[in-house]
Amino acid sequence: MPTKSGWPRSPRNDRVVLARYREVLREPHVARLLATALIGRMPQGMSTLAILLLLTPKFGYGKSGLAAGLAVATSGASNVLIARAVDRVGARIVLAPAATAYAALAVVLALIARGSYSTDLVVCALLGVAAAPVSSVSRATWPRLLGPERAQVLYGLEATAQELVFIAGPALVALVAGSVSARAALILSGSLGLVGVVGFVSAPAFASVAPPRHPAEPRVPVLRSRVLNYAAVGAALTTGFSMTEIATVAFVSGRHATAASGVVLAVWSAGSLFGGLALGAGLTRVTDRALSIGVTLVGIGLALGSVAPGKVGLAVILFAGSTATAPALARLYTRMGAVAPSGAATEAFGWLSVGFQIGSSFGAALGGLCVDGLGPRATFAIAGGAALTSLLAIRWRRVASYGADRQAADQDAARPRPGQSRR
Repeated sequence: MPTKSGWPRSPRNDRVVLARYREVLREPHVARLLATALIGRMPQGMSTLAILLLLTPKFGYGKSGLAAGLAVATSGASNVLIARAVDRVGARIVLAPAATAYAALAVVLALIARGSYSTDLVVCALLGVAAAPVSSVSRATWPRLLGPERAQVLYGLEATAQELVFIAGPALVALVAGSVSARAALILSGSLGLVGVVGFVSAPAFASVAPPRHPAEPRVPVLRSRVLNYAAVGAALTTGFSMTEIATVAFVSGRHATAASGVVLAVWSAGSLFGGLALGAGLTRVTDRALSIGVTLVGIGLALGSVAPGKVGLAVILFAGSTATAPALARLYTRMGAVAPSGAATEAFGWLSVGFQIGSSFGAALGGLCVDGLGPRATFAIAGGAALTSLLAIRWRRVASYGADRQAADQDAARPRPGQSRR
Protein backbone atom coordinates (compact mmCIF):
# COMPACT_ATOMS: atom_id res chain seq x y z
CA MET A 1 0.00 0.00 0.00
CA PRO A 2 1.53 3.34 -0.93
CA THR A 3 1.94 6.03 1.68
CA LYS A 4 0.22 9.38 1.31
CA SER A 5 3.36 10.68 -0.37
CA GLY A 6 3.04 7.98 -3.02
CA TRP A 7 6.24 6.12 -2.05
CA PRO A 8 5.73 2.35 -1.65
CA ARG A 9 6.15 1.10 1.90
CA SER A 10 6.28 -2.68 1.50
CA PRO A 11 9.63 -4.22 2.52
CA ARG A 12 9.23 -6.58 -0.42
CA ASN A 13 8.68 -3.72 -2.87
CA ASP A 14 11.98 -4.31 -4.67
CA ARG A 15 10.84 -7.83 -5.63
CA VAL A 16 7.43 -6.51 -6.71
CA VAL A 17 9.07 -3.87 -8.89
CA LEU A 18 11.41 -6.36 -10.55
CA ALA A 19 8.53 -8.79 -11.16
CA ARG A 20 6.56 -6.06 -12.93
CA TYR A 21 9.57 -5.15 -15.02
CA ARG A 22 10.10 -8.78 -16.03
CA GLU A 23 6.45 -9.10 -16.98
CA VAL A 24 6.48 -6.21 -19.46
CA LEU A 25 9.85 -7.27 -20.88
CA ARG A 26 8.31 -10.61 -21.88
CA GLU A 27 5.87 -8.84 -24.19
CA PRO A 28 6.72 -9.09 -27.91
CA HIS A 29 9.16 -6.44 -29.19
CA VAL A 30 9.51 -4.63 -25.84
CA ALA A 31 12.99 -5.84 -24.89
CA ARG A 32 14.43 -5.05 -28.33
CA LEU A 33 12.78 -1.65 -28.52
CA LEU A 34 13.97 -0.69 -25.05
CA ALA A 35 17.54 -1.87 -25.63
CA THR A 36 17.97 -0.23 -29.03
CA ALA A 37 16.30 2.97 -27.84
CA LEU A 38 18.84 3.17 -25.02
CA ILE A 39 21.72 2.71 -27.46
CA GLY A 40 20.18 5.35 -29.72
CA ARG A 41 20.23 7.77 -26.77
CA MET A 42 23.89 7.25 -25.97
CA PRO A 43 24.81 10.68 -27.42
CA GLN A 44 22.72 12.22 -24.63
CA GLY A 45 25.05 10.72 -22.04
CA MET A 46 28.26 11.29 -24.01
CA SER A 47 28.16 14.41 -26.15
CA THR A 48 28.18 17.14 -23.49
CA LEU A 49 31.18 15.71 -21.64
CA ALA A 50 32.94 14.92 -24.94
CA ILE A 51 32.46 18.49 -26.17
CA LEU A 52 33.71 19.86 -22.85
CA LEU A 53 36.81 17.67 -22.94
CA LEU A 54 37.39 18.63 -26.56
CA LEU A 55 37.01 22.41 -26.22
CA THR A 56 37.98 23.44 -22.69
CA PRO A 57 41.76 23.17 -23.24
CA LYS A 58 41.51 26.10 -25.64
CA PHE A 59 38.29 27.95 -24.76
CA GLY A 60 37.66 27.32 -21.02
CA TYR A 61 34.43 26.31 -19.26
CA GLY A 62 32.37 29.36 -20.18
CA LYS A 63 32.73 29.15 -23.97
CA SER A 64 32.77 25.35 -24.00
CA GLY A 65 29.58 25.23 -21.92
CA LEU A 66 27.92 27.63 -24.35
CA ALA A 67 28.91 25.42 -27.28
CA ALA A 68 27.55 22.29 -25.61
CA GLY A 69 24.42 24.18 -24.61
CA LEU A 70 23.88 25.38 -28.17
CA ALA A 71 23.89 21.80 -29.44
CA VAL A 72 21.25 20.91 -26.86
CA ALA A 73 19.19 24.04 -27.62
CA THR A 74 18.98 23.41 -31.35
CA SER A 75 18.01 19.79 -30.75
CA GLY A 76 15.13 21.07 -28.66
CA ALA A 77 14.09 23.46 -31.43
CA SER A 78 13.97 20.65 -34.01
CA ASN A 79 12.53 17.99 -31.70
CA VAL A 80 8.84 18.88 -32.01
CA LEU A 81 9.02 19.15 -35.79
CA ILE A 82 10.70 15.76 -36.08
CA ALA A 83 8.28 14.20 -33.57
CA ARG A 84 5.32 15.66 -35.46
CA ALA A 85 6.68 14.14 -38.67
CA VAL A 86 6.91 10.76 -36.93
CA ASP A 87 3.21 11.03 -35.98
CA ARG A 88 2.39 11.56 -39.65
CA VAL A 89 4.72 9.33 -41.68
CA GLY A 90 6.28 6.93 -39.17
CA ALA A 91 9.52 6.48 -37.28
CA ARG A 92 11.32 4.48 -39.93
CA ILE A 93 11.20 7.26 -42.52
CA VAL A 94 12.23 10.05 -40.14
CA LEU A 95 14.69 8.77 -37.53
CA ALA A 96 17.28 6.89 -39.61
CA PRO A 97 18.24 9.89 -41.83
CA ALA A 98 18.45 12.12 -38.77
CA ALA A 99 20.78 9.71 -36.95
CA THR A 100 22.98 9.40 -40.05
CA ALA A 101 23.35 13.17 -40.28
CA TYR A 102 24.14 13.37 -36.55
CA ALA A 103 26.93 10.79 -36.83
CA ALA A 104 28.44 12.63 -39.81
CA LEU A 105 28.38 15.99 -38.01
CA ALA A 106 30.04 14.46 -34.94
CA VAL A 107 32.94 13.46 -37.18
CA VAL A 108 33.10 16.96 -38.66
CA LEU A 109 33.17 18.61 -35.22
CA ALA A 110 35.85 16.24 -34.01
CA LEU A 111 38.05 17.08 -37.00
CA ILE A 112 37.68 20.89 -36.92
CA ALA A 113 37.47 21.50 -33.15
CA ARG A 114 39.82 24.00 -31.47
CA GLY A 115 40.18 25.98 -34.66
CA SER A 116 37.69 28.81 -35.06
CA TYR A 117 35.29 29.09 -32.14
CA SER A 118 32.54 30.50 -34.37
CA THR A 119 32.86 27.50 -36.71
CA ASP A 120 32.66 25.16 -33.73
CA LEU A 121 29.45 26.89 -32.66
CA VAL A 122 27.90 26.45 -36.11
CA VAL A 123 28.69 22.74 -36.21
CA CYS A 124 27.41 22.28 -32.63
CA ALA A 125 24.15 23.95 -33.68
CA LEU A 126 23.78 21.64 -36.69
CA LEU A 127 24.62 18.65 -34.51
CA GLY A 128 21.65 19.47 -32.31
CA VAL A 129 19.30 19.97 -35.25
CA ALA A 130 20.06 16.44 -36.47
CA ALA A 131 19.48 14.75 -33.09
CA ALA A 132 16.89 11.96 -33.47
CA PRO A 133 14.11 12.13 -30.81
CA VAL A 134 14.27 8.43 -29.93
CA SER A 135 12.94 9.01 -26.42
CA SER A 136 9.81 10.81 -27.65
CA VAL A 137 9.04 8.01 -30.11
CA SER A 138 9.59 5.21 -27.60
CA ARG A 139 7.45 6.85 -24.89
CA ALA A 140 4.63 7.41 -27.36
CA THR A 141 4.90 3.80 -28.54
CA TRP A 142 4.48 2.10 -25.15
CA PRO A 143 0.74 2.87 -24.66
CA ARG A 144 -0.06 1.72 -28.21
CA LEU A 145 1.94 -1.46 -27.68
CA LEU A 146 0.86 -2.33 -24.11
CA GLY A 147 -2.09 -0.14 -23.15
CA PRO A 148 -1.93 2.84 -20.76
CA GLU A 149 -1.84 0.94 -17.46
CA ARG A 150 1.03 -1.39 -18.36
CA ALA A 151 2.79 1.45 -20.14
CA GLN A 152 3.07 3.16 -16.75
CA VAL A 153 5.20 0.24 -15.54
CA LEU A 154 7.34 0.55 -18.64
CA TYR A 155 7.77 4.27 -18.02
CA GLY A 156 9.26 3.32 -14.67
CA LEU A 157 11.52 0.74 -16.28
CA GLU A 158 12.58 3.18 -18.99
CA ALA A 159 13.33 5.96 -16.52
CA THR A 160 15.47 3.48 -14.60
CA ALA A 161 17.18 1.89 -17.59
CA GLN A 162 18.00 5.22 -19.19
CA GLU A 163 20.36 5.86 -16.30
CA LEU A 164 22.57 3.23 -17.90
CA VAL A 165 23.09 5.81 -20.65
CA PHE A 166 24.37 8.31 -18.10
CA ILE A 167 26.50 5.69 -16.36
CA ALA A 168 28.00 4.08 -19.44
CA GLY A 169 28.12 7.32 -21.43
CA PRO A 170 30.47 9.35 -19.22
CA ALA A 171 32.48 6.23 -18.43
CA LEU A 172 32.97 5.53 -22.14
CA VAL A 173 33.95 9.14 -22.77
CA ALA A 174 36.42 9.00 -19.88
CA LEU A 175 37.90 5.73 -21.15
CA VAL A 176 38.16 6.71 -24.82
CA ALA A 177 39.30 10.28 -24.14
CA GLY A 178 41.93 9.06 -21.70
CA SER A 179 43.24 6.22 -23.86
CA VAL A 180 42.75 7.71 -27.34
CA SER A 181 41.42 11.28 -27.52
CA ALA A 182 38.36 13.47 -26.93
CA ARG A 183 37.86 13.50 -30.71
CA ALA A 184 37.50 9.72 -30.73
CA ALA A 185 34.98 9.92 -27.86
CA LEU A 186 32.80 12.35 -29.81
CA ILE A 187 32.91 10.20 -32.95
CA LEU A 188 31.98 7.13 -30.88
CA SER A 189 28.99 9.03 -29.50
CA GLY A 190 27.55 9.67 -32.96
CA SER A 191 28.29 6.13 -34.12
CA LEU A 192 26.48 4.52 -31.20
CA GLY A 193 23.49 6.77 -31.77
CA LEU A 194 23.28 5.66 -35.40
CA VAL A 195 23.56 1.96 -34.54
CA GLY A 196 20.85 2.24 -31.89
CA VAL A 197 18.41 4.18 -34.07
CA VAL A 198 18.77 1.75 -36.98
CA GLY A 199 18.13 -1.19 -34.65
CA PHE A 200 15.17 0.62 -33.09
CA VAL A 201 13.28 1.61 -36.25
CA SER A 202 13.93 -1.74 -37.96
CA ALA A 203 12.13 -3.64 -35.19
CA PRO A 204 9.02 -5.55 -36.35
CA ALA A 205 6.92 -3.58 -33.86
CA PHE A 206 6.90 -0.59 -36.20
CA ALA A 207 5.20 -2.68 -38.86
CA SER A 208 2.31 -3.50 -36.51
CA VAL A 209 2.32 -0.43 -34.26
CA ALA A 210 1.84 2.16 -36.95
CA PRO A 211 1.29 5.88 -36.45
CA PRO A 212 -2.29 7.13 -36.73
CA ARG A 213 -3.46 7.22 -40.35
CA HIS A 214 -5.48 10.37 -39.76
CA PRO A 215 -3.69 13.68 -39.26
CA ALA A 216 -2.70 14.44 -35.70
CA GLU A 217 -4.78 16.99 -33.85
CA PRO A 218 -3.88 20.57 -34.70
CA ARG A 219 -1.29 22.41 -32.69
CA VAL A 220 -3.70 24.57 -30.71
CA PRO A 221 -5.26 21.70 -28.67
CA VAL A 222 -1.77 20.47 -27.73
CA LEU A 223 -0.80 23.88 -26.44
CA ARG A 224 -4.10 24.32 -24.60
CA SER A 225 -3.67 21.07 -22.68
CA ARG A 226 -1.32 20.63 -19.73
CA VAL A 227 1.43 19.38 -22.03
CA LEU A 228 3.36 22.64 -21.59
CA ASN A 229 3.07 22.42 -17.79
CA TYR A 230 4.94 19.14 -17.75
CA ALA A 231 7.37 20.33 -20.42
CA ALA A 232 8.21 23.19 -18.05
CA VAL A 233 8.75 20.68 -15.24
CA GLY A 234 11.20 18.84 -17.47
CA ALA A 235 12.98 22.11 -18.29
CA ALA A 236 13.43 23.03 -14.63
CA LEU A 237 14.71 19.59 -13.67
CA THR A 238 17.21 19.35 -16.50
CA THR A 239 18.47 22.87 -15.82
CA GLY A 240 19.48 21.56 -12.42
CA PHE A 241 20.94 18.37 -13.89
CA SER A 242 23.07 20.20 -16.46
CA MET A 243 24.35 22.71 -13.93
CA THR A 244 25.23 19.82 -11.63
CA GLU A 245 27.11 18.08 -14.44
CA ILE A 246 29.24 21.18 -15.11
CA ALA A 247 29.77 21.75 -11.38
CA THR A 248 30.83 18.14 -10.90
CA VAL A 249 33.40 18.34 -13.70
CA ALA A 250 34.83 21.53 -12.19
CA PHE A 251 34.75 20.21 -8.61
CA VAL A 252 36.62 17.05 -9.58
CA SER A 253 38.94 18.41 -12.28
CA GLY A 254 39.67 22.02 -11.40
CA ARG A 255 40.13 24.59 -14.14
CA HIS A 256 40.58 22.10 -16.98
CA ALA A 257 38.20 19.19 -17.49
CA THR A 258 39.69 15.72 -17.07
CA ALA A 259 38.37 12.24 -17.76
CA ALA A 260 38.28 11.47 -14.01
CA SER A 261 35.09 13.50 -13.67
CA GLY A 262 33.29 10.86 -15.74
CA VAL A 263 33.61 8.41 -12.86
CA VAL A 264 31.77 10.70 -10.45
CA LEU A 265 29.10 11.44 -13.05
CA ALA A 266 28.61 7.69 -13.52
CA VAL A 267 28.20 7.23 -9.74
CA TRP A 268 25.61 10.01 -9.78
CA SER A 269 23.56 8.16 -12.41
CA ALA A 270 24.04 4.86 -10.57
CA GLY A 271 22.08 6.34 -7.66
CA SER A 272 19.14 7.04 -9.95
CA LEU A 273 19.38 3.51 -11.33
CA PHE A 274 19.23 2.12 -7.79
CA GLY A 275 16.25 4.32 -6.93
CA GLY A 276 14.40 3.23 -10.04
CA LEU A 277 14.93 -0.45 -9.30
CA ALA A 278 13.64 0.03 -5.77
CA LEU A 279 10.75 2.41 -6.41
CA GLY A 280 10.22 2.98 -10.12
CA ALA A 281 7.25 0.67 -10.76
CA GLY A 282 5.76 0.64 -7.29
CA LEU A 283 2.97 3.13 -8.03
CA THR A 284 -0.43 2.54 -9.59
CA ARG A 285 -1.71 6.06 -8.99
CA VAL A 286 0.30 9.05 -10.13
CA THR A 287 -0.96 12.50 -9.18
CA ASP A 288 0.51 15.99 -9.29
CA ARG A 289 1.08 15.75 -5.56
CA ALA A 290 3.19 12.62 -5.97
CA LEU A 291 5.13 14.32 -8.77
CA SER A 292 5.70 17.39 -6.56
CA ILE A 293 7.17 15.25 -3.80
CA GLY A 294 9.46 13.53 -6.27
CA VAL A 295 10.88 16.72 -7.77
CA THR A 296 11.32 18.25 -4.31
CA LEU A 297 13.55 15.34 -3.32
CA VAL A 298 15.49 15.74 -6.57
CA GLY A 299 16.12 19.44 -5.96
CA ILE A 300 17.31 18.86 -2.40
CA GLY A 301 19.64 16.11 -3.59
CA LEU A 302 21.29 18.43 -6.14
CA ALA A 303 21.71 21.28 -3.67
CA LEU A 304 23.47 19.04 -1.14
CA GLY A 305 26.44 18.84 -3.49
CA SER A 306 27.40 22.29 -2.23
CA VAL A 307 28.47 20.85 1.15
CA ALA A 308 30.53 17.95 -0.21
CA PRO A 309 33.78 17.58 1.79
CA GLY A 310 35.76 16.28 -1.19
CA LYS A 311 35.60 14.20 -4.36
CA VAL A 312 34.58 10.98 -2.62
CA GLY A 313 32.09 12.83 -0.46
CA LEU A 314 30.59 14.44 -3.55
CA ALA A 315 30.16 11.03 -5.18
CA VAL A 316 28.36 9.72 -2.08
CA ILE A 317 26.08 12.76 -1.86
CA LEU A 318 25.19 12.65 -5.55
CA PHE A 319 24.49 8.91 -5.38
CA ALA A 320 22.15 9.30 -2.41
CA GLY A 321 20.39 12.36 -3.76
CA SER A 322 19.79 10.88 -7.20
CA THR A 323 17.83 7.89 -5.88
CA ALA A 324 14.74 10.08 -6.32
CA THR A 325 15.50 10.93 -9.95
CA ALA A 326 14.23 7.89 -11.88
CA PRO A 327 10.99 7.61 -9.85
CA ALA A 328 10.32 11.33 -10.34
CA LEU A 329 10.91 11.08 -14.09
CA ALA A 330 8.65 8.02 -14.33
CA ARG A 331 5.88 10.04 -12.69
CA LEU A 332 6.50 12.89 -15.11
CA TYR A 333 6.21 10.54 -18.13
CA THR A 334 2.98 9.11 -16.76
CA ARG A 335 1.46 12.55 -16.26
CA MET A 336 2.46 13.63 -19.76
CA GLY A 337 0.99 10.45 -21.25
CA ALA A 338 -2.29 11.13 -19.44
CA VAL A 339 -2.75 14.64 -20.88
CA ALA A 340 -1.39 13.96 -24.40
CA PRO A 341 -4.08 14.69 -27.03
CA SER A 342 -5.26 11.72 -29.05
CA GLY A 343 -3.29 11.29 -32.28
CA ALA A 344 -0.44 13.51 -31.11
CA ALA A 345 1.29 11.43 -28.44
CA THR A 346 4.70 11.62 -30.07
CA GLU A 347 4.37 15.38 -30.43
CA ALA A 348 3.35 15.70 -26.76
CA PHE A 349 6.43 13.79 -25.66
CA GLY A 350 8.33 15.88 -28.19
CA TRP A 351 7.35 18.95 -26.19
CA LEU A 352 8.60 17.22 -23.06
CA SER A 353 11.89 16.59 -24.84
CA VAL A 354 11.95 20.26 -25.82
CA GLY A 355 11.62 21.10 -22.15
CA PHE A 356 14.48 18.74 -21.38
CA GLN A 357 16.62 20.26 -24.11
CA ILE A 358 15.87 23.84 -23.10
CA GLY A 359 16.78 23.00 -19.54
CA SER A 360 19.94 21.19 -20.59
CA SER A 361 21.00 24.06 -22.85
CA PHE A 362 20.29 26.77 -20.31
CA GLY A 363 21.80 24.71 -17.52
CA ALA A 364 25.00 24.00 -19.45
CA ALA A 365 25.49 27.66 -20.30
CA LEU A 366 24.51 28.92 -16.83
CA GLY A 367 26.54 26.20 -15.16
CA GLY A 368 29.67 27.20 -17.06
CA LEU A 369 29.20 30.86 -16.18
CA CYS A 370 28.46 30.09 -12.51
CA VAL A 371 31.52 27.84 -12.20
CA ASP A 372 33.74 30.52 -13.74
CA GLY A 373 32.25 33.31 -11.60
CA LEU A 374 31.12 31.68 -8.34
CA GLY A 375 32.78 28.27 -8.15
CA PRO A 376 31.31 24.75 -8.18
CA ARG A 377 29.86 24.78 -4.65
CA ALA A 378 27.61 27.76 -5.35
CA THR A 379 26.68 26.16 -8.67
CA PHE A 380 25.38 23.03 -6.88
CA ALA A 381 23.16 25.19 -4.68
CA ILE A 382 21.78 27.14 -7.64
CA ALA A 383 21.17 23.87 -9.49
CA GLY A 384 19.01 22.59 -6.64
CA GLY A 385 17.01 25.83 -6.64
CA ALA A 386 16.49 25.61 -10.39
CA ALA A 387 15.08 22.09 -10.08
CA LEU A 388 12.68 23.20 -7.34
CA THR A 389 11.12 25.83 -9.63
CA SER A 390 9.38 22.89 -11.33
CA LEU A 391 6.88 23.01 -8.46
CA LEU A 392 5.48 26.24 -9.92
CA ALA A 393 4.79 24.56 -13.25
CA ILE A 394 3.04 21.63 -11.57
CA ARG A 395 0.72 23.94 -9.64
CA TRP A 396 -0.10 26.21 -12.56
CA ARG A 397 -3.53 25.44 -14.04
CA ARG A 398 -4.24 26.36 -17.66
CA VAL A 399 -7.86 27.58 -17.90
CA ALA A 400 -9.18 26.07 -21.12
CA SER A 401 -12.10 23.80 -21.82
CA TYR A 402 -9.95 21.26 -23.63
CA GLY A 403 -7.44 21.19 -20.80
CA ALA A 404 -10.23 20.84 -18.25
CA ASP A 405 -11.72 17.92 -20.14
CA ARG A 406 -8.36 16.18 -20.37
CA GLN A 407 -7.65 16.84 -16.70
CA ALA A 408 -10.97 15.29 -15.71
CA ALA A 409 -10.24 12.25 -17.86
CA ASP A 410 -6.79 12.04 -16.35
CA GLN A 411 -8.11 12.08 -12.80
CA ASP A 412 -10.53 9.31 -13.69
CA ALA A 413 -7.74 7.27 -15.25
CA ALA A 414 -5.66 7.68 -12.09
CA ARG A 415 -8.27 5.90 -9.96
CA PRO A 416 -7.53 2.20 -9.38
CA ARG A 417 -9.66 -0.11 -11.51
CA PRO A 418 -11.59 -3.00 -9.94
CA GLY A 419 -9.14 -5.68 -8.99
CA GLN A 420 -6.14 -3.41 -9.61
CA SER A 421 -3.45 -3.62 -6.94
CA ARG A 422 -2.73 -0.45 -5.03
CA ARG A 423 0.60 -1.72 -3.68
